[in-house]
Amino acid sequence: MRKEASIIFDMDGTLIDSSAAMTHSVNYVRNTLGLSPIDKKYLEYHINQPDQHLPKIFYNTEEYDPAHRALFKEHYMHFSPSMIALYPDVKEMLHLLSQKAYLAIATNASDFFARHMLEQMGVLEHFSAIIGANNVAEPKPSPLMVYRLMEELGSDASKTVLVGDSIKDEGAATNAGIPFIFAEWGYGTSQSANLRAHNVHELVGLLNTLI
Repeated sequence: MRKEASIIFDMDGTLIDSSAAMTHSVNYVRNTLGLSPIDKKYLEYHINQPDQHLPKIFYNTEEYDPAHRALFKEHYMHFSPSMIALYPDVKEMLHLLSQKAYLAIATNASDFFARHMLEQMGVLEHFSAIIGANNVAEPKPSPLMVYRLMEELGSDASKTVLVGDSIKDEGAATNAGIPFIFAEWGYGTSQSANLRAHNVHELVGLLNTLI
């Protein structure tokens, strides 16, 4: 059955609580470089703020070294399944929403990580499309992920909404000309989002008014 609406979700901090796992793996790489560990709040702040030079912040390098990426990937894939979890009621929400709208993921992580994490959480089947930062020329807050997802899903701006927990998500939605709902339970902050959900039940209520 053809669905009319599309809901694009950010993943980390919106659907999945993964910052402890990410911090654990970043610190594993930092330890191999002789750098002191960072804490979870430090990581959460920097990954959600725009214009952050993350290779320098996390590894004191000007660009990500492929060897560092490989170390992170190996460590994260091994340890993350035991350290991540869906936020409360997310699984039930996705099952409900997938019956009335196309669901998609726009993440500044790679699509490989996204598929792996969503599969581990038992919710991959609910998503019709997944776009990661490796699939586009520019990550969020660029609108490129949103444009690509709308094209893949056959959706237009009037029938698409983005849900996320950061300024980057809000920027991507604004730049693409679609509504944005800020997930208050996540890692990031937003001073300007008009639509806000404090929990998943509020989010479903807001989505029902939009789709």
